[in-house]
Amino acid sequence: MKNRFLIALMGMALCACSDSEANAEPAQEVTNDNTELTELAQKVAAQPVNPKATAEARQLYTKLRQLYGQKALSGVVANVDWNIREAENVHEWTGKWPVINVFDFINIHASKDVNSQGWLDYSDMTHVRQWHQLGGIVGMMWHWQVKANNGTNLTCSPGAKPGETSFDPSKVYVEGTAENKQAIHDIDQVAGYLKTMQQAGIPVLWRPLHEAAGNTYEFEGGGAWFWWGAKGAEVYKKLWCWMYDRLVNHHQLNNLIWIWNSQMGDAAWYPGDDVVDIVGRDNYAALMYPLMKEFNQLSAEYPTKMVTLAECGNGDEVHMSLWSKIWAQGSRWSWFMTWYDYNYNAGNSEDHQFAGKAWWQDAFGSGVVVDREEWKAIK
Repeated sequence: MKNRFLIALMGMALCACSDSEANAEPAQEVTNDNTELTELAQKVAAQPVNPKATAEARQLYTKLRQLYGQKALSGVVANVDWNIREAENVHEWTGKWPVINVFDFINIHASKDVNSQGWLDYSDMTHVRQWHQLGGIVGMMWHWQVKANNGTNLTCSPGAKPGETSFDPSKVYVEGTAENKQAIHDIDQVAGYLKTMQQAGIPVLWRPLHEAAGNTYEFEGGGAWFWWGAKGAEVYKKLWCWMYDRLVNHHQLNNLIWIWNSQMGDAAWYPGDDVVDIVGRDNYAALMYPLMKEFNQLSAEYPTKMVTLAECGNGDEVHMSLWSKIWAQGSRWSWFMTWYDYNYNAGNSEDHQFAGKAWWQDAFGSGVVVDREEWKAIK
């Protein structure tokens, strides 16, 4: 859990394209037919859970499955919301682009197209379209903010304090409640942007309602970090299925690959094989062994699902374990997504809070991490 950066990120709400690749060396074409599936991949469901998944979503899922266990895809998250700044850092350090760029709907309430006072325009799909057109994978997550108890600020954090929220997830799927009306408003707004992506033929790695169990199982007295996990496993699973139904059946969004986040030891929170495509894990430890242990555990608990390191970084440790060592030890995550450093200045420093120049140079030099050009060449 990237505590300090989430606090900074929440604080923003409480207060209120890439270069041409014409000169890039052509990537060697790679093929992966079904006869080359690893033992891990052979166990994974052959199709997305949505029987109406678009051709683009099916193609993306198939490519991920074909590569699963052979190599890991590279990924970064936007610096807060709607940009490719971290990807640009990686390109500056290595000359290569990561495959996945994940965007966040955290500031959707401030989008100019629905809010005259807004400072960000989520309807401007320039970065999303370009990333897809250049061969990358688009990911979406959502730090879903609601009104804090003080009635003014916005937050994800549950609790009774003025800056926290008592928003009740058990009432979201109860028709007519205030929570239900607010949730429908928010989800429908998000759905509009996702529909624009679907119409443009863009499949999306969709990771909503993440880290739901928080540190509930890490120590006595642990609890949910976000309001969607505040009422426990059963409420959370109903919320997940309600969202799935709203997006897939009501809005006919069929371009989504659904990713559920495990906090380890939280199998009771798993929404079900019929509404989850991929199981993710967020881990900011610097040690290799926990990663290998967690990968093995999740692979055993969810054998028909690909397992991914949905967020990673060095957390409070001095250095993050190099990806070459993580892979050599036995972790076979489908992809990794490094977190952003809000205070990082690419022009003045090579230091990065989560994964900097040396880490990325090792990753791409390891021979087991796929960059965007390599991904494009896989058929």
